[in-house]
Amino acid sequence: MRLPDFIIGGVQKSGTTLLHSLLLNHPQVKMLDRNMDYSYFDDDRLFTKGFDWYRQLFAPLEATWTADSIIGQTSADCAFNPQAVPRILEVMPKTKLIFVLRHPIERTYSLYWHQYSMAREHYRFEKAIALEPDRIKKSYHNFKHYSYLGRSRYKRQFDKILSLVPPEKMILLPFDALTKQTLPTVNRIFEFLGVSPVFNLEELNYSTLPRNSARIPTNHTAVIASSYLQKLGFLSVGRRLVNSFRVEQRPPAMNPNTKKLLEEELAEDIAFFESVKSEFTASLKG
Repeated sequence: MRLPDFIIGGVQKSGTTLLHSLLLNHPQVKMLDRNMDYSYFDDDRLFTKGFDWYRQLFAPLEATWTADSIIGQTSADCAFNPQAVPRILEVMPKTKLIFVLRHPIERTYSLYWHQYSMAREHYRFEKAIALEPDRIKKSYHNFKHYSYLGRSRYKRQFDKILSLVPPEKMILLPFDALTKQTLPTVNRIFEFLGVSPVFNLEELNYSTLPRNSARIPTNHTAVIASSYLQKLGFLSVGRRLVNSFRVEQRPPAMNPNTKKLLEEELAEDIAFFESVKSEFTASLKG
């Protein structure tokens, strides 16, 4: 049974879905279904199932493999969980890692609105990030769902990862390059993975890729009610309630004072992101 040649390891809300879809449409790339229930290395609960359980996830792909195929998976919390990368290296030392990084403040805000739009979160943004340090200590569920700033602390995450993974086995790319310089960016990734380049994004069915439109709830009371219904176990009822108030529009601009505070809070992480962005942009020109 073959195992992944590469893993898209995150970062959450930074374009991993887009990258997964683009790679999936390359004829030499086979991808495991994007499923949070398969996040073996970065979900401590799934890790207890054992490596044999993880291996069998790839069995359905076996019939599609050819001599020049490579196998991939998306598991978007590999940077955030400090145990994930060591776990990967222990059993799959040759597996390559890909991380997409978005500006830390944009990523934090995007994750908040993703959670709020599904009524997993019912606090306003400022309160949610103020409560984060205490909330994430209460349970593993809270740790996974409410680490808005925690996931954006790139410096501490990648200092550790960079010390473990050889540079030829890992690529860090900025969200802006993936969304605004898509063709040269994906070809840089294909080069890294050792598969053939493409000359037009339509070779990857770019225009028909699924897009997640921005749909947010317009009724805060409905969000609160939906959140409590879901916590009581009435998941489908709660989801239907909040969905009835969701409209297709962008989230509101962040409060300038909040943004200024986050610029100070995440200063070293913003600097790390800018260095990644600068280095990757230079590699495309080179």
